[in-house]
Amino acid sequence: MHPIVVGTAGHIDHGKTALVRSLTGIDTDRLAVEKARGITTELGFAKLDLGARRVAMVDVPGHERFVKSMVAGATGLDLVLLVIAADEGVMPQTREHLEICDLLGVRRGIVVLAKSDLVDAEWLAMASTEVRSFLAGSFLAQAPILPVSAKTGAGLDELRRALAKMIDALPPREATGVARLPIDRVFTLKGHGTIVTGTLLGGSLAVGDELAVIPSELTARVRSLEVHGASVPRAVAGHRVAVNLGGLAVDELARGDLLVHPGRVAGSHILDIELRLIGHTAPLGPRSKVLVHHGTAQVLATVALVGQTTLAPGATGLAQLRLPATHPLGAVPGDHFIVRGFAAAAQHGSTIGGGRIIRVLAPRARGPRHAEVVAELAAAGLDLGSSPELGGASGRRGSLVLGSGPEGRRGSLDQRLALDVKTAAAAGLARPELVRRLGLPADALTDPLAALVASGELLATGSGDTLHYLHAATVAALEQRINDLAVDGVPREELRTQLPAALPVRAFEAILDGLVRRSAIVLDAERVRRSSTPARPALSPIETTVAEALRRARYEPPRPKDLPELLKLDAKLVDTALGKLVAAKQVVRIKPDFIIHTEPLDELKRALLAFLDQHGTIDAQQWKDLTGASRKFTIPLAEYFDAQKVTLRVGDLRRRR
Repeated sequence: MHPIVVGTAGHIDHGKTALVRSLTGIDTDRLAVEKARGITTELGFAKLDLGARRVAMVDVPGHERFVKSMVAGATGLDLVLLVIAADEGVMPQTREHLEICDLLGVRRGIVVLAKSDLVDAEWLAMASTEVRSFLAGSFLAQAPILPVSAKTGAGLDELRRALAKMIDALPPREATGVARLPIDRVFTLKGHGTIVTGTLLGGSLAVGDELAVIPSELTARVRSLEVHGASVPRAVAGHRVAVNLGGLAVDELARGDLLVHPGRVAGSHILDIELRLIGHTAPLGPRSKVLVHHGTAQVLATVALVGQTTLAPGATGLAQLRLPATHPLGAVPGDHFIVRGFAAAAQHGSTIGGGRIIRVLAPRARGPRHAEVVAELAAAGLDLGSSPELGGASGRRGSLVLGSGPEGRRGSLDQRLALDVKTAAAAGLARPELVRRLGLPADALTDPLAALVASGELLATGSGDTLHYLHAATVAALEQRINDLAVDGVPREELRTQLPAALPVRAFEAILDGLVRRSAIVLDAERVRRSSTPARPALSPIETTVAEALRRARYEPPRPKDLPELLKLDAKLVDTALGKLVAAKQVVRIKPDFIIHTEPLDELKRALLAFLDQHGTIDAQQWKDLTGASRKFTIPLAEYFDAQKVTLRVGDLRRRR
């Protein structure tokens, strides 16, 4: 049976630990200080048997001071038991824990009215009504509310049945992501050495695997694995697992460290994110210091808004997380995180928001173009496990959510791969780098990358693990640059120095070979010169369709945003095609919503010059008669020829320069 992790949430002293003890027979308060003070300060773990199914349970602290531990425990949950004491009702950490679960992508749960033996029936009914009102609009709005007494046992059987029913309705986990184990406990066991525990996010771990530690970059080997106290040869996504590590001392690891297979996950210092502020916090300025909780890690970071200067309470916007060099996050796109401030708000705690990772290893945001790129990446659909329908944060059910069906699923991954390669510009990306950036194993990328190469959207060089990709728009721009430099001939090595330094040598050679095959350039010994009759770049079928539609429309082309519906094509593919056509100078962007084919534009230039040679000047009406187009198009065209220094405006007339 697929692994299940159930966690508690709720205010301090509302009965979470007593509930877990009544359900499982295990006291999760293992520390002396916890027993002495009667409160949970650290994560506790137990196993619950529901018929033939064994469920892992995580008991989290309820005190505001220990929210760090609560977030660590809530990472990887399949469903939550929100525990509310019937005699006290909704309290500050009830609110904060609910918000944290929501921001972490938990989408299923049961509300437990604990300590029900302390109140009478009338009070219990009133408490249930209050709780239902509190949950309105949350992911638990329709959740069962069950009165339970850990002391008398009342309601425990109903809770077990409700848990079993909800668990049976959960779809199986997908183990498509790379393996990541956020460490929540580190200890030593006599005769075994260093032991770490955590909830495995994505993929699998096997005995004998070599692992790397983020952020320390130390390495270790898996000696043995335990799930629910039993030795296993392999653990899969969703398992609460104990790992016996060889090669590392207990003082070389800590909660918040991440175990991964080497080279599969990147430690990122700058991450593009989608950030949502909770409704009762203060507005967020352009740059703010915050505490970021991701997995079991807590890191001090700067949140820098992208594309705006203020984020209002309850709003969602694009931003960057900027972390110190010593504390990178081992994140992948789609991961959830929590952002907390440094002062607790009355009745709400210090959580101010959270969201999901859009891009790892991001460049520092500069200018409006960065906001456009991040918005494109966010819209591409790659979301490693945050689907509300599948109820999972990263590594849970729906570990790869890429559309509604097989075609939509592939299409979204294709788009995301193309966008990541495109944003890398002349440097391009190799397949191992794509694995690190997307959190997917190499074999999951093979078919989508091959399809993108076959369609002409990506250029591939090398083979196997050395495969390297450039985007078609980048290739077109580089080809144009080579054509411009090779007009009178240029030494091959000198040409190479005139192109971006990040361009790999193998990609440079492939671009030259492509230009030679299309007779665009000639290689003469060690010199490169432009052919007397250069060929236009080869176009993909989609690019040909878009170009032909613009050519037929002549001086009144449809707006770029209208082309997908007009041509019955995917909007992202049309946008990519337009980018390549513009870079290849087969179409010209007069202004953002006005793109014209070069053939009618060249014809218009010739007609305009002939008219000016004959008449000397041209006025607005004559210009309209010459084009046969409306003012909506003629005015931008006239201004274009002014900018190109073909014409000069003098009052209401234009003359040839």
